Amino acid sequence: MEELIAILLVKLKKVKGISDNESDDVFSFAIETAVGDILDYCHIEELPERLYNTAVMMAIDIVNETAVTANVEGEAKDIKEGDMSITKETKLDVLKAMSELPSFTRNYKRTLNSHRQLAR
Repeated sequence: MEELIAILLVKLKKVKGISDNESDDVFSFAIETAVGDILDYCHIEELPERLYNTAVMMAIDIVNETAVTANVEGEAKDIKEGDMSITKETKLDVLKAMSELPSFTRNYKRTLNSHRQLAR
């Protein structure tokens, strides 16, 4: 499993354009979570190579979603100068916007179903 995590970590860092090792623990955790979810959903013992990219994309989503929910204050949505008014974007606003984005990477079930087996 450690070898698989290392392979997927390299892929994830390439996709994210990261060369340092500062976030390896966070990325490794996200990859382990994604791989575990795939194995559980598909009822398989080993991750097929065809699902490596799916696992990486799921891990990126896990990292991105955790970063959004860990952010206590949202970005400034509206700033006015006269009488100084700053409106912050809430986590709900960000999550709602993310869920409304049309993304083929969010449709994992279709990909995973082709590898899914009956539970034993």
